[in-house]
Amino acid sequence: MRTIVIINQKGGCGKTTSAINLSAGFAARGCRTLLVDMDPQSHCAAGLGVPEDKLDQTVYDALRADPGSELNHDRLVWHVSRNLDLIPSHMMLAGIESANGGLMGQPEKELRLRSVIDRISRLSQDADETGQVPRRYDVCIIDCSPSIGLLSYNAIAAGREVIIPVETSFFSLKGAAKQVQTVRSIARRVGMRLNPRVLATMHDPSQPLARDLLDDLRDRFGTGLIPLVIRYDQTLKEAASFGQPIEAFRPESSGAEDYRSLCEWLIEHAAINRPEPDSEDLEPNESAEELQVTSNGSTTNLIAQSVDTQCIETPKLTRAQEMVVRARNLNHEPTASSAAATATAPTPLKRSMMPHRPVAIEVIDDRVITPAPQQPAHQVRHLLGVRPVTGGALFVQPASLGEDIRIAGSFNAWNPALSKLTLNEDLGIYELFCKLPAGSYEYKLVVDGQWVLDEHNPTSIRNGIGSQNNIVRVRA
Repeated sequence: MRTIVIINQKGGCGKTTSAINLSAGFAARGCRTLLVDMDPQSHCAAGLGVPEDKLDQTVYDALRADPGSELNHDRLVWHVSRNLDLIPSHMMLAGIESANGGLMGQPEKELRLRSVIDRISRLSQDADETGQVPRRYDVCIIDCSPSIGLLSYNAIAAGREVIIPVETSFFSLKGAAKQVQTVRSIARRVGMRLNPRVLATMHDPSQPLARDLLDDLRDRFGTGLIPLVIRYDQTLKEAASFGQPIEAFRPESSGAEDYRSLCEWLIEHAAINRPEPDSEDLEPNESAEELQVTSNGSTTNLIAQSVDTQCIETPKLTRAQEMVVRARNLNHEPTASSAAATATAPTPLKRSMMPHRPVAIEVIDDRVITPAPQQPAHQVRHLLGVRPVTGGALFVQPASLGEDIRIAGSFNAWNPALSKLTLNEDLGIYELFCKLPAGSYEYKLVVDGQWVLDEHNPTSIRNGIGSQNNIVRVRA
């Protein structure tokens, strides 16, 4: 199980929004996910439509319980939707750090949360034939309190990855470096060594100051900055007010698109196992056959398609989500769900309906990788770079450039995972044909994880974040 801690002392930076939508995103991709709310404000429950008055036990009770005692999974864990469980918080958690709170003076008080997660995630007490203890979760997300204290120590001690959301504003930029230093200091105190990742959030690419601050974040943190940004999207706040993650509330929004990309990036770079789809993973009352959303808001599964037409199942609607659908229908507000009800086939998710292109940043700027002496066959050297062809564009790079060559561009939402070049050993090249309509597209090469310019394409343009992108123009 991989544990990801989301922490920032500054409020309003998208910390809880990121925790909720990352958890829902992992769950939608088949990862059995546990979200742990360590914030006394208990916003995770509210943001997922969990009624506070129905909660039996919370993380407050679990932290105060004896480390050797058995936790009651049914009383402590709230099942939100398929593959997504929540350990909720309560305002009483704010007093746990006080002298009479129940933890101060206790042995290993910084490791209580690690013990709670370990016990609640065990499927059995005995290891299997591989020596591993079977777990009921693949990934755990911890939403921290917006302060540094015993709760933060517990969260960091329980985690393997730390993400620090930082909005692209002046004051957030000033405090970002201190946040990184604080996390590393806490990790050392509990005997760990962590390299936190910074995530740019609430970014408005139309504002020159925001673009400059984003460029400063990249310069300061380099590879410590996640090469994706979460754009400012009012729909994220609307989704929280309806008690839904953004992908269920409005999957075509830029916020949903950005968190989908972030989930895919973390699955690839944070060693998170994505289970294969299996009918056995369905809820007891679910069938393996996909259902449609009906106009009266009945429970369903939506089928979404990414740009490469691979299907992704979103979680089963909760009671709160059903109420949202019905409320929208009463207001005659068109939604992706109501549209699916009248369509003869599931409506695919669109990568972007925004007037601006998706935003991505590269951790190494405009570096040109020079190929080794080995060269491709003479008959294909003139094809190196990118060439408009009938129906799209052909990307060709020498085999000596690297071991893994991908394309990130405006045509694939700047997601290199969607466009990987294939090695042609006979010709000594990597190649990829992208089917594209007529138009002008920006792109960059991603060579062994590093974003670089295409040496074989002299055409480039400033990208608005302090660097350049290559250009390819596809004819009709």
